[in-house]
Amino acid sequence: MRVCLGGTFDVLHAGHEALLAKAFELGDREVLIGITSDRMAKRTRKRVNPLVVRRRNLRAFLERKRWRRYRLSVLEDIAGPAAYEDGLDAIVVSAERGEGAHEINRERVRRGRKPLMVVLVPMMLAEDCLPIGARRIRAGDIDRTGRMRRPLVVRVGSTNRVKIEATKKAFARTFRRSTVRGVRVQPEVAAQPFEQATVAGAISRARAAIGKGDYGVGIEAGLFWDDTAKDFLDVQYCAIVDKRDLLSIGHGPGFRYPPAVLASVRAGHTVGQAMETLAGIRDIGRKEGAVGWLMRGAMNRTELTEAAVLMALIPRIRRELYFG
Repeated sequence: MRVCLGGTFDVLHAGHEALLAKAFELGDREVLIGITSDRMAKRTRKRVNPLVVRRRNLRAFLERKRWRRYRLSVLEDIAGPAAYEDGLDAIVVSAERGEGAHEINRERVRRGRKPLMVVLVPMMLAEDCLPIGARRIRAGDIDRTGRMRRPLVVRVGSTNRVKIEATKKAFARTFRRSTVRGVRVQPEVAAQPFEQATVAGAISRARAAIGKGDYGVGIEAGLFWDDTAKDFLDVQYCAIVDKRDLLSIGHGPGFRYPPAVLASVRAGHTVGQAMETLAGIRDIGRKEGAVGWLMRGAMNRTELTEAAVLMALIPRIRRELYFG
């Protein structure tokens, strides 16, 4: 198969490697690589290495990878030889450039050539779930693999120290560096949320909190009916949003309350109020929590909340599988 792809190839990074790896995986006969001319590159970039440097660096990279069945072509427009050359079978593009590949195919059809198979490669994302790109690397925001060169800024939609501490612990287990702080936000759920209102509350907290941060985190606990148990379970949900408003959600373990607590909730009180009366501990939700008191310290609320945050972080850890 003969495969083509194109790019500026200014500062080579993990996204370029993913594209080239897919192209050479498919292109067992030849890989045609289009590299933008200086004139074309400067249309959209204030800073860019000269073509002679970009071409030299690309060739050195291909040699290190032992990818040798290729041909380089300088692009003066977005399509280049891909729009008219015979014998090509497929075009490899990143997921965000899919429409450009289809435009090339429309031009090929206009010229009487067969359309190319379009192969989309998931975008390679940095630790903040934004795409890896030369501009961000040049700015010193990330390195070529997408690792942040500064701590991630995480804002939690709450001033509850339990939620803030749980978020700190979860991010410390999954990212190299992060700064976590609580932000006072206006809750958009009732004092005692039930089921989907709980999830909606966590999402609204996350979106209200993110501001100029990399991630906004919202945490909300509510009661969910379980048909098997024939009872309500207390489940803590965590929602995480990033600058692109990509959302990930997770929740922690669920547990039952004593009948007296649920009777108090049915009478119009919140779980927190009912547990304060039962345990005789003021502001129990900001201390060990109901779960800590009920379990005699085997698990506290911070640990329970941390589990919810970790579950919401899974798509951020394996971001190429979820958001690529």
